[in-house]
Amino acid sequence: MQGFKSFADPVSIDLNEGVTCIIGPNGSGKSNISDALRWVLGEQSSRQLRGSRMQDVIFAGTATRKPKGMAEVTLVIDNTEGILPLEYNEVAVTRRMFRSGESEYLINGNQCRLRDIRELFMDTGIGVEGYSIIGQGKIADIVSTKPENRRQIFEEAAGVVLYKSRKSEAENKLRAATNDLDRVRDIIAEIESRIGGLKEDSEKAAEYIELRDRYKTLGINIILHNLENFEINVKNGKEELEALQKTIEETGALLSDTEQKIDELRDSELELNDEYSKANARLLEAADELAVITSGGKLNKERLDNIEKELERLSEEIGAAEERLAAEKEELAGLEESEKSMNDEMARVREELESAVAKYNDDSRKASTVSMETEEIRNRMIDINNQNVTRNAEIKTLSNYKNTLIERRDTLTEEFETRDRTDSENRENLKIIESKLAENEEAFRQKKDRLDEV
Repeated sequence: MQGFKSFADPVSIDLNEGVTCIIGPNGSGKSNISDALRWVLGEQSSRQLRGSRMQDVIFAGTATRKPKGMAEVTLVIDNTEGILPLEYNEVAVTRRMFRSGESEYLINGNQCRLRDIRELFMDTGIGVEGYSIIGQGKIADIVSTKPENRRQIFEEAAGVVLYKSRKSEAENKLRAATNDLDRVRDIIAEIESRIGGLKEDSEKAAEYIELRDRYKTLGINIILHNLENFEINVKNGKEELEALQKTIEETGALLSDTEQKIDELRDSELELNDEYSKANARLLEAADELAVITSGGKLNKERLDNIEKELERLSEEIGAAEERLAAEKEELAGLEESEKSMNDEMARVREELESAVAKYNDDSRKASTVSMETEEIRNRMIDINNQNVTRNAEIKTLSNYKNTLIERRDTLTEEFETRDRTDSENRENLKIIESKLAENEEAFRQKKDRLDEV
């Protein structure tokens, strides 16, 4: 004993063959030894240990000593004759308790349960409910107690408590399994009554999924078709823009040539005007000379004829020059009209170019937006399809697992009905399977709800 009640320091007591007596005055702690034996054997009532709560068994301290934080008692039993059902010649049972309320049970240093210790001492005469520990006034209680209580003592002495305890535990498990089986049958009946509606709902859900997938496919095809149209319009716009740019370049070149020809014609017009002025001057000179010659007489007749011929020739040249001048003026007017129309055409082409550029930019922005929306829809469809495949696989797995559990349940039910009612192992297995079936049903329902949400 260590830290148990008045035993602050470790104390060992040897119980040898024969009679061991512990003698001392009142208050010396004699009863604490029997309390220690009762406590290490698994006593759970603090009243039987003469305390108000279980932590009272820990040394509380004195004026000169600090309180302990733990109480520990170890009972060492000689098992050379095999009284205890363990393959050890010596069995040490230990119990510890801490002020936090935690307890530990050990058998030969290995942690165990309180139930293991109680089953170890059943039918051996050792135990808190047996006749191994009889305190003051206990004999009178045994004599005057009810026959049922005395019967427990005799059964402990006869060695049938363990079997009765196991029988009672098996009966409790059997009743629990029967109740669970009844509940499972009720659940199965309820599920079977709902199978028809669930099948119809499942068919509707499958049809809905198919229609939804078709709707998504058609929507994507429409978006892709619109995107192709946008791309075609952009391509056509590019081609029109290139054609307009080419037309502008050709018109610019033609305009440059026309302006050059106009300059040439203007230069030619100046030259013709100069020639015309010279010819007029020469005509005036000839007329003056003719007047001089005419006044000079017939001697100058020959010179006059020559001058007339020259005048005719000059007149012809002047007429030809006037015709050429008129033609050049007409051509100049045509070229000026052509220049004006070309300028108008250039303005119209510039307007079309600006409109085409604006349309091209707008179509490019629309195409970029549609491409981003299409990519986002594709990603969403991939995520939804992945979730759909995952949920369908989980539902299929759960359905297969459910069918397997149902078949296993039916098989075990048949075996359970044909075997002995005391076959607790099969009932325990059946209880586990029914529990798994219930969990599977709940998981199936959750997956079905999740699938409906998806």
